[in-house]
Formats: sequence, C-alpha cells, structure tokens
Amino acid sequence: MFGQTETRTVEDAAALSRIHVLAPAVNGALSRIKQRAEHGHMDRCEESARSLKEAIRNAKLPKDYTEEANAAIDALMLQAFMKATSVAARAAIEAGREDEIERRAMKIREARAQLAGAIRYKAPKEFQRKCERMLETALYSGGVRAKGPTRAKPDYSALELQAAV
Repeated sequence: MFGQTETRTVEDAAALSRIHVLAPAVNGALSRIKQRAEHGHMDRCEESARSLKEAIRNAKLPKDYTEEANAAIDALMLQAFMKATSVAARAAIEAGREDEIERRAMKIREARAQLAGAIRYKAPKEFQRKCERMLETALYSGGVRAKGPTRAKPDYSALELQAAV
C-alpha cells in the first residue's frame, strides 16, 4: 500500500505503549479530581484538571485518546460545578430563612461564581434556569422580620413595667 511504512507501525506501537504507561496515572488523577469535587474544593479541582490536560497534551498521545481524556475531565468538572452551585444556592436559601443577610449574600455570590463555572463547561439550559430561580428565591428570602418591637407588635413586657410604675 502506498504511504504505509514500517516507521508508521513503530510510531503506533510507541503511542500504544505510552497510553498503557500513562493510563493508570490519568485514571488516578481523574479519581482525585472527583474526590476533590465531592468535598467541595473547586479551586483544587480546577488546578488539577488544568495540569492533567496539559500533561496529556505534552505526552504526545494519539488524538483520539487525548480527546477522550479531555471529554472525561470536562464532564467531571461540569458535574462538580453543578453540585457546588446547587449546594451554595441551597445554603443561601437556608441563610435567608434564618435571617442571616451577610451569609446569604456571601452564598449567593459563591453560587453565581460556581454557576459561571458550570456555564463555562456547557451546563444544560434547564439547570441554569433552575439555579437562577433558586438564587432569586434566596435573594427575596429573609430581611423581612423586624428585630425588636414594632408599632404593630409592641413589646408587652416593657408596657407592663411602665403600667406598674
């Protein structure tokens, strides 16, 4: 056949041997990224994913293996960002219920940052809509109750003390 030489088969064999050598390391790195994502360490996840992608690219592996590994990394990062967004949004709603305005604002900012990361990894539109609704709910929750007595609900214990005097 035209274009088929022995050097091509030697290159293919070398590429396969590199895959067999690097596959356990890549799988181990993917499992570490998954563990970090489950524990909520998104900054470490992003660093690990970035360094793993660079290592795969620099290893001169075949294009199909590189694309498959990058797709696995992207899917894992998408899942991690989606989970982190959901956790932060739920925490914001809970902080709103407890009338902790500062914590609610912090969690809303965190959820928006995580949502931006999920969008970067191509999150589904339905997920984006759900998160925006959750953040809107968190934004409108809390901060309604007055701290202390009001005109409509006076502190009766203070009024009783004044009447007794």
